Amino acid sequence: MKRDPLEIMQAILRALEEKHEAMSLNQLAHETGIHNVTVRRYVQMIEMVRQEPTIEVIKTSSSVIVRIVKQGGTVVREEVSYG
Repeated sequence: MKRDPLEIMQAILRALEEKHEAMSLNQLAHETGIHNVTVRRYVQMIEMVRQEPTIEVIKTSSSVIVRIVKQGGTVVREEVSYG
């Protein structure tokens, strides 16, 4: 059964917070019960997101706007989702 991506991310972050120390990918996999390939992919996603200067999420009553803002306030990309 496929796990919810948010649950996977939360489990990885929770394990890192609880240990208060660096962990190998294999240790993270063992600690969370998540396959080591999945842990590696999620850590790669974390690295990718951290490289972006600022990701803003703006929630309104009718939509969610996500945009990347570089230094100096320049909006680089913007996505809008309705519903």
